[in-house]
Amino acid sequence: MPLHHDLGDNPSPNDFKIAIQLLISANHILHYHGLVDAFGHVSIRHPENPKLYIIAAYDPGAPALVSSCSDFIEYFVGNSEPAYPPQPKGYSERFIHGEIYQQFPSVQCVVHSHSEAVIPFTIAGQTVKPVFHMAGFLGANGPATFKYPEWDHLPKDMLIRSPELGQRLAATFCTAQHDEPGHSVVLQHKHGFTCIGDGIQQAVYRAIYTQKNCLLLKDAMNMAGGDGSKVDYLTPDEAEGCAKIIGMTQDKSFRLWLREVEVDRLYRNMEGIPDALPVGGIAEGT
Repeated sequence: MPLHHDLGDNPSPNDFKIAIQLLISANHILHYHGLVDAFGHVSIRHPENPKLYIIAAYDPGAPALVSSCSDFIEYFVGNSEPAYPPQPKGYSERFIHGEIYQQFPSVQCVVHSHSEAVIPFTIAGQTVKPVFHMAGFLGANGPATFKYPEWDHLPKDMLIRSPELGQRLAATFCTAQHDEPGHSVVLQHKHGFTCIGDGIQQAVYRAIYTQKNCLLLKDAMNMAGGDGSKVDYLTPDEAEGCAKIIGMTQDKSFRLWLREVEVDRLYRNMEGIPDALPVGGIAEGT
């Protein structure tokens, strides 16, 4: 069933189409870079209605197989129920996305991954901190970690499949500023991680470089005899400065990632690829 949308007085009627094109490609990019396999997901806040979000249905489900507008479902942010029932089966963990959008109006994209490079850090008692300039967004102290509550009434499946659990996970993004997320990434104990962004490019960038940072950190710890305290991490000033500057160049990597999945025969994007995306970059004298 095609997505419902009302362009109305929208001055940019192509915004919805571009958003769907990029969401399909984001599914492919995350698979190409090993962030998702048959499991894991990416969503966006609806570009025309902030009270809705868009995520793939259970079938085709696997991000690599998402290919058209009809593969997605629109949900209400407030309760993660379908906005236009009846709809096919959806992801049980869609509450990760709905509750984050509910709590943080600035968030426009959410990625949930079971990265095998990241999970060991959620169970080994080793804090993930940024070790190179591309991961400054992690913050000098690293991401917070969400632990599945030990409530008697909860099934011990580690899945975020209720509003209550989604709210708990979303709250983990908070620091001192409760109206805006203080963390861009939250690790999930024995599960994976979730990251957020002000758009698809930022969220996908953060997902990929969270994984890359963990791979580098593991190598550095091995060279340091397994002692994480001997690793030279980014300082608070370095993390802040790198996050700001590298954040201006995310479009550069995203254009490469778009092309990688466009030419790979596994992936199909029946909605096409945007003709042009805004070009960022570091301003002279910055």
